[in-house]
Amino acid sequence: MYKLFINNKRLFLCQNPTQIKNLMNDNFIVEPYVDSTNFSAILKIILNNNNPNDVILFHKEVNMMFEEVCSFFKCIEAAGGVVYNASGEILLIHRRGFWDLPKGKIDKGETIEQAAIREVIEETGLQQVQLIKPIRFQNLDNIATYHSYWIGDKLALKISHWYEMETSFTGKLVPQLEEDIEQAIWVKKSAIPAYFDNMYSSIIDVLSEV
Repeated sequence: MYKLFINNKRLFLCQNPTQIKNLMNDNFIVEPYVDSTNFSAILKIILNNNNPNDVILFHKEVNMMFEEVCSFFKCIEAAGGVVYNASGEILLIHRRGFWDLPKGKIDKGETIEQAAIREVIEETGLQQVQLIKPIRFQNLDNIATYHSYWIGDKLALKISHWYEMETSFTGKLVPQLEEDIEQAIWVKKSAIPAYFDNMYSSIIDVLSEV
């Protein structure tokens, strides 16, 4: 099963809708996946801002469905991290009105791991960053988070790979203003849920895993 965020709505791709938690309580549009033409019509519904419903598509070949759905977008790979300091606090940034995690596009010639560390350093002024392990999502086939956004008149899908990281750095955090980052702060792990009301759902998913 895959989970994507398209136009700030959840899109689940699965074999059977009963795999989805809260199926009967949440407002879902549930449809069989037939082919790319079928998805083109469903995508118009998802992109309609007058439709508030999340969507479940089901098909026995989930990986095939996922690949065909992704082909509708310009896919852009990115990487970032959940960083812990020596006190076990987690690094958050505030960008364009939302609390977020440091991340950014993977440059040509970079590995995913190199990009993740570079983006954390560039966006927060952090130093001495080490990878711990990649973040994986329970009950999902996702190896990343997937969310859509517009580049001009083209719909893009950002594929963000996430890692747990650690640092012994105790210096001042320096938010990258040219990337519209206004704050970079350390937050106690127990206090992280208090920030969820002002955070993208895909970022909440990442933090919930750790």
